[in-house]
Amino acid sequence: MDTETLAYFPTRSRSRARITYLFGALGGILFGYDSGVIAGALLFIRKDMVLNAQLQGMVVGGLLLGAMIGAFGTGQIADRFGSRKMLIGAGVMFIVTSVLSALAPDPLTLIAARVLIGITIGVSTVQVPLYLSEIAPKHIRGGLASMNQLAVATGILLSYVLCYLLAGHGQWRWMLGLAAVPSVFLTIGMIFQPDSPRWLVRQGRVDEARRVLEITNTPEDAAESLREIREANQTSNSVRVIDVLRSRALRPIVISVFGLAVLQQALGINTIVYYAPTILRAAGFGESAALLNSVGLGVLSIIMTIFAARVVDRVGRRPLLIGGALVMAASMATLGCVFHFGGPATAHGSVIAVAALAVFKAAFSFSWGPVVWVMMPELLPMRIRARTMSAAALAMFLMNFIVASTFPALLEMGAASAFGAFSACCLIAFLFAIYRIRETAGLSLEEIEKDAV
Repeated sequence: MDTETLAYFPTRSRSRARITYLFGALGGILFGYDSGVIAGALLFIRKDMVLNAQLQGMVVGGLLLGAMIGAFGTGQIADRFGSRKMLIGAGVMFIVTSVLSALAPDPLTLIAARVLIGITIGVSTVQVPLYLSEIAPKHIRGGLASMNQLAVATGILLSYVLCYLLAGHGQWRWMLGLAAVPSVFLTIGMIFQPDSPRWLVRQGRVDEARRVLEITNTPEDAAESLREIREANQTSNSVRVIDVLRSRALRPIVISVFGLAVLQQALGINTIVYYAPTILRAAGFGESAALLNSVGLGVLSIIMTIFAARVVDRVGRRPLLIGGALVMAASMATLGCVFHFGGPATAHGSVIAVAALAVFKAAFSFSWGPVVWVMMPELLPMRIRARTMSAAALAMFLMNFIVASTFPALLEMGAASAFGAFSACCLIAFLFAIYRIRETAGLSLEEIEKDAV
């Protein structure tokens, strides 16, 4: 955290605040690692286990299938037990499933392990941004909530680097099993972290909520925040998702949240996460160069996510979403043109293709990557936050699955058309951000809720 950020914290609480946010974001590292590691590990798994194309698809797709299950089923449980306990449980499951996948004796066991990992990812994908947004002070909530996307990007980069280092000996079991290491830190660390003050108020544990707020706020700000939370809690009754859809007041909010979730995946980011080496090979690079360029894209993603975390509370959410969508549209259009005119066959075209991928990755990492995770829990009122976030995460993983499973076929039909379609999605996201998204920077969650309903 920079000096401006730390100025909001009481001096005695700064170290504790850092630790709280760090452990809260560890679930994102595991999400990124388990999502990215299969790209490298599969090269060796399919040789050892003699996987046909169908089984390879099940190994990759099993994680996304599990993630949809985990995301959809976590909301009601989280209302009862809170995000902290959910993340402790997720940490334990990450340990067990990582070891199970590393020791899998046959394809069916490996597929089952990947589905279980996916369920755990679904849980952590919902609970990490919820926990970070509910525990952060309003002045710096955007920057701290952006840590989730930073953690995901870090996890993906770690998976790329470890796959590259272990590829020489084909150690795919170590590639999968090493995910247990951050899982241990997540489990142990979250045991000693506080519950969300908003969840504590809902449970009637007001004194505990006050103590948690004083970790990251001055006593005066903590008292004001507690007053707002208690007022919001008194007027909030838990409702079903179907009731939300029927509510004229809540329906626009839900449309905004689901739109953010679906469009984030429709932009084409996971074609780069899952298929960057394939795209780069098609652009004329050899295997080694393609892998190294993928690592470079991972580093760029982390740098730009850090940049987003530093400016999102000052610049605001909407300008980043609007500007990022335009830059991504131009990048995908450029990539489509390169393939359409046969550019990848030339050295000049290959350089343009890499540059377009890099610009797209950078733009996503300072806009729709972190900002969507910041805004979804911000926009949702307390009474529907956990359950609607679960449903939105389900929609996100479903779109992720559709994009990831159809991209190879689109690439065979014509890379130019595939990237042209993603460019169109970016333009839709641009218009959606202008007409459907309102600014939330600098407001408490309770102030946002009051303005909305």
